[in-house]
Amino acid sequence: MDVEEPIDVEALQRRFPWVGMASIDEPDLATRYREIMAEARRDRMIVEAIDTVRRSA
Repeated sequence: MDVEEPIDVEALQRRFPWVGMASIDEPDLATRYREIMAEARRDRMIVEAIDTVRRSA
């Protein structure tokens, strides 16, 4: 029978500083991630379009 050792939260946060920055209780964290990535993609497209217009002017 395996005995689980308690998690050392402080050691975990030192190694992975982002631990605890997001709530695991959020119902659909993956949805927010997809929204952020879509916004970033849209922003890159806007910047590329502006650069294209500037170069053709």
